Amino acid sequence: MKPLNLIAILLFLAGVIWAFTRSEQGVRDIQRSYYAVIDPFLKNGSSLKQEVREFRNELEHSSTLQAKLTSAEAQLVQLRTEVSHLRKLEQENIDLRAALHFKERSPFRVIAANIIRRKPATWWETVTIDRGLQDQLKDHLPVIAAEGLVGKVDRPHDESSTVILLTDEKCQVSAKIQGTQEVGILSGQRAQQGQESMLLLRYLSKEAKIRPGASVVTTGRGGLFPANIKLGTIVSTELGAFDTEALVKPAVDFAALDSVFVLTGHK
Repeated sequence: MKPLNLIAILLFLAGVIWAFTRSEQGVRDIQRSYYAVIDPFLKNGSSLKQEVREFRNELEHSSTLQAKLTSAEAQLVQLRTEVSHLRKLEQENIDLRAALHFKERSPFRVIAANIIRRKPATWWETVTIDRGLQDQLKDHLPVIAAEGLVGKVDRPHDESSTVILLTDEKCQVSAKIQGTQEVGILSGQRAQQGQESMLLLRYLSKEAKIRPGASVVTTGRGGLFPANIKLGTIVSTELGAFDTEALVKPAVDFAALDSVFVLTGHK
């Protein structure tokens, strides 16, 4: 044993013997002095214990809040999904009402049809509808929407038909610009991938005064398409060597087209 440790033990034993040899009042004085020395440590220890307890409670409270937050986020996602579904149903209801209203006020006999197939390679050229020979459909019947001309029936089958869209280069329509005497031939224009397909109105007079935003409608010439069906609006014009050409934005949003009407004759 080291000398210093031996000395410390001897001093401690001497202190204990000295304390026991003191009178009762002396022992109490020693106790008071001892507690006075260690009291701050006891208080600090109690305070530290309280802080540890509060920290633990705070952690438990945070865990409860986190669980509530997670539950609230899950409910929010569910509510957003339900709202989205309700909006979709509302839009479908609006579309059905508009279609019914169109069918009632249309001067033509029409057959409602749904688009059931669109090929990515021919997105702006053709679509397939769920009406065919069993519905008395035949070649070249006009196909329209509430906004304007869609195209014409090309190949009817038993329960479906292919429709050539107005945006196809092969679909040509006799057209006129409302408010003017200008008449020309409207056809689809090939678009770059990812771009909206536009229409091209050709064979207008060189002296044509055409303002952007003017409406373009069918003339009724040729007997294929009835007169005054909306085709689109003028975007811009370009003067050529012999005539004027106009770029036309279609009246129908072909990218969002879901249902159409096939014209079978006048009422």
